[in-house]
Amino acid sequence: MMDYLVYYDPDGTTCTRLIQDHKIDPKNLWVWDNRPTHRALLKVLSKKFGFTLIEETKWTNSFHLPPGEWNKLLLLGYDMKFDKILSNPPYDDSMWVKAMQQLPRLLKPGGEFQFLVPNKILTPFTKGATFAKENLSIDRIDLTYGKSFIPAIEGTWACNVVGGLGKTDKFPLTLPSGDVVETDFDSPNPVMEMDKVDFDLHHKVMRKDNKFIFHKTERIDSKYFCYMRPTPSRVDNKLRYQGIVNQFVEKDTVVGLTEKGKEIICKATKNGFYQVCKSKEQAERMLKIYTESELFRYISYCNIGFVMITRFNKEFLPNIEDCFYNSEQDVYNFFNINDEEIEHIQNVLNKSRDRHH
Repeated sequence: MMDYLVYYDPDGTTCTRLIQDHKIDPKNLWVWDNRPTHRALLKVLSKKFGFTLIEETKWTNSFHLPPGEWNKLLLLGYDMKFDKILSNPPYDDSMWVKAMQQLPRLLKPGGEFQFLVPNKILTPFTKGATFAKENLSIDRIDLTYGKSFIPAIEGTWACNVVGGLGKTDKFPLTLPSGDVVETDFDSPNPVMEMDKVDFDLHHKVMRKDNKFIFHKTERIDSKYFCYMRPTPSRVDNKLRYQGIVNQFVEKDTVVGLTEKGKEIICKATKNGFYQVCKSKEQAERMLKIYTESELFRYISYCNIGFVMITRFNKEFLPNIEDCFYNSEQDVYNFFNINDEEIEHIQNVLNKSRDRHH
């Protein structure tokens, strides 16, 4: 008989379905959750169905820490391993990443896990994506699950991740539409707009051939450069990249006043990335394309949620030093964007963003 672990079960749905729908013997089912409200319900269900509700002190004393420390999720000192682990972990404070990091210690060789986690796991260079790539063998990721969680998890699109221990190269990704694409944790996977055309456009545009240089606070001595800040700005309720050209400011400086007397502050040039340019005109054109063109406002819209994604931008934004920008069509032609794709881009930019976006 296989041993099952339900690792976080907020409403008891997972353990109940395993017993009632999948006929799992309660003697082979263990459940752990350190949230007080969750445990109260799980205690009732444990008495009703007979599964083992693991005392939090057997894995961690986190339950006895101050409330702000409850979610450290260390799970130390428990030696049992399981054939199958199912989890719907908390999404706050990257708790889902900490939960996944326990899998090598809790899952038997050849065992299988299913985790409901934010689709941020698809974003390269994040902790979740990096851990999954190096420690887990992903069989599939399914984004259709997110539709069921929209009312309950504001700001997040959930996905079902299935696999075992190992390493991951390519894996099938089921999109919200039901279409399946092949991807990996090193590709520019959009997380805000997720139709097949969005994935196709990102692979077409995000060429990973730019000449950006990471920058913290050191002086930039190049005469001409295009500088991108990591934090998105919101213009007309649309998220866009920020940028500057041909100026290095060592500290925030007041450069004037608005008509209402409010200070106009020029922010220090720091914590971004830049490309050295041949001329002032080239730098200004590149900045305008990155920050104002329809295509790159769309790219920004598809990828920027509530976090800075500096590494993603730096790695994947394409080199546009030879792209003209007398019209939007110039940019579309540079990337061989067809009429149907242009229509899709314009529709995305014109629609209201769902609250989970």
